[in-house]
Amino acid sequence: MDLEENTTEIAISSHVQKLGGLALQLGYEGSLAVGALEDEIRFYQQRTVEACMEIGKRLLLIKEQTPHGEFNKRIEILNFTPRMAQKFMSAVLKFSKTNSNSLLQKVGNQTKLLELVMLDDDEINILDQGGSIGDISLDNIETMSVRELKAALREAKQTIASKDQDIETKNQVIQKKDQKCNELDEKLTKLNSPVEVAKRAETEDQQIEKAAMETLSTESHMLLNAVMRFNNAINGVLDVANEKHIGQLYERVDETVIASYQRIATFTQTLGVQVDFENMVSPEWLFPQAEKTAQTEDE
Repeated sequence: MDLEENTTEIAISSHVQKLGGLALQLGYEGSLAVGALEDEIRFYQQRTVEACMEIGKRLLLIKEQTPHGEFNKRIEILNFTPRMAQKFMSAVLKFSKTNSNSLLQKVGNQTKLLELVMLDDDEINILDQGGSIGDISLDNIETMSVRELKAALREAKQTIASKDQDIETKNQVIQKKDQKCNELDEKLTKLNSPVEVAKRAETEDQQIEKAAMETLSTESHMLLNAVMRFNNAINGVLDVANEKHIGQLYERVDETVIASYQRIATFTQTLGVQVDFENMVSPEWLFPQAEKTAQTEDE
């Protein structure tokens, strides 16, 4: 047992000597206790974030005071690229107005802080209040590497953009449906109004009347065309009778014409239509003198 304790003490002593040598090599003069080392790491991590914020504040103040074009020259002297300077300034503007203390404590270093600048103010507030953006939360920001955080941020932004696009597309579809529904409601309301109902009933009667008149008009034209052909045929026969001096043809023509128009007169009677053919052929208004003479004779 004494030998085991002695061996353990020798091992511990050797480890302490090795640890002390490493501290001396690194120029470290503080406590070597693990708890103390962790506290100091957190302190310097926080200082790193604070340094980032302080740098951003001063860059903004310099930019405010320098003429256009001079700012880039000044930050070049400080070994800042315009893009990096913009990130520092954006970090200050974004995180100072959101008062994201919890988030700043978890970030730990400048690089992570500058990566978080790409988030919107609402997204930063969500993280600071314990929520998550995609796979990113207060708990895993602290454990993520810069590369992992950058990849997670990129994926989260893509997911958000995709969801926003889906929402926009759905909203457009809903708006179109609402528009169509409103148009249909308006049409139905209009169609069911008493005025439109009466108008439709009137329109139906008019449509029936129109179809009937179109039929009568078509048949009337056919009849008139047939009569015209009949008259042309009669004139042809009369020409032959005149040229050939065939007297009996005149009589045959008269018989045919009289018989044909008698049949037409008969047709009108079967329809219940009274047609005064004599007055139609020789209306009284064409022969006013004859009418006056007839009246005198009657007296």
